[in-house]
Amino acid sequence: MINIRHAVIDDVPELLPLIDQLGYPTNLKNLERRFRKYIILDGYGVAVACDSTKIIGWVAWSKSETFVLDKTRIHIEGLVIDTQHQKQGVGKKLMAFVEKIAKKYSPVIIDLTSGLRRAKDGSHEFYKSIGYQNEGHMAKLYLRKEI
Repeated sequence: MINIRHAVIDDVPELLPLIDQLGYPTNLKNLERRFRKYIILDGYGVAVACDSTKIIGWVAWSKSETFVLDKTRIHIEGLVIDTQHQKQGVGKKLMAFVEKIAKKYSPVIIDLTSGLRRAKDGSHEFYKSIGYQNEGHMAKLYLRKEI
């Protein structure tokens, strides 16, 4: 049985190998610092998926207000499921957890980015299967500049 709950600081050591699997390796000290800073912000959060023995996945989100629409935006900052537990409905449960939280900000848009490198592991098809799309007049181009 998979349990979904809000993450706590004691979970950070188990999040570390998962953030590495996502492609963003860091060390424990940095991740603990980020976690502490992140979860105190209004509308920000991290949830974990646990089996009977350990954390097998997590999702992180942030909230912002939109200017061009009268809606709140929840952005999925990251979603990762341990490679040995993928395709078992864990990601779907984590996203449902966030969607339930997001409803309190309704009207709300939930958005995310999923890089091209994630297409081959099935991430894009997963998001489409749970209702997320990037097609038609709402299609987006993600542009980024680090300074």
